[in-house]
Amino acid sequence: MSNSDFDKNGVDKSGTHWMQYAALAFSAFAVYTTWAYYNDVSFHYFVVKIFKFLNCNGYNPISYCIMRWKSPY
Repeated sequence: MSNSDFDKNGVDKSGTHWMQYAALAFSAFAVYTTWAYYNDVSFHYFVVKIFKFLNCNGYNPISYCIMRWKSPY
């Protein structure tokens, strides 16, 4: 791990900070997933399934699924 092209401030020989590389990778991932969400039906349904899973098993603090099953009486 000590054999790195970054100096103690996190800058490489070309003057690019390591967070700039991370930001570029994150931006590319965000652009691709946004494109896939709107243009690929199977990826869209995959994301919807993930949101439904997270929404219905206690990760959501509002607990929509529990509210749906409770009776008002």
